[in-house]
Amino acid sequence: MATRRTFTLAALGTAVAAASSVSGAVVAFVLGPLRRRAPQEHVLLDAGPAAAFEALRAGAAAPEEILVERTVEDGYMTRRVKERFAIVHDGRAASGLAALVTTCSHLGCGVSWDAGRKAFLCPCHGGVYGPDGAVVAGPPPRSLTRLPLVVTGGRVQIDTSALDA
Repeated sequence: MATRRTFTLAALGTAVAAASSVSGAVVAFVLGPLRRRAPQEHVLLDAGPAAAFEALRAGAAAPEEILVERTVEDGYMTRRVKERFAIVHDGRAASGLAALVTTCSHLGCGVSWDAGRKAFLCPCHGGVYGPDGAVVAGPPPRSLTRLPLVVTGGRVQIDTSALDA
């Protein structure tokens, strides 16, 4: 037969177990940012040989869409993803080129180059971006994300550090 003392000790033990599990989760949540890994160094994605972009660098060709594969760390997962970029002429850059992320800044739809209109078009809500990625029309709140390109060893590489920030 259980006594009041046994019941009180069992209730107190259950309350301490529940409180410790909740407080453990709270402490893990609060101290979690301290355990984050150091930011990775600049990841350069290979876009292809520099000779393939010479006409674009000179401003004589339309933007060129490329598909590259990169590793993304998201919480506890590391996965390989394929991403589309548009290589465009950029007279201000040292390489003469820049990469645009082809994801609409409105709701994340994929944009494509339309040679007839000479613009990037979003099929979802009518967003229109100019050849430099600036918003021309529609609901997008900001331009397409611009990434610098580096030319080393005859290869064009995309600096993705802005994507991971």
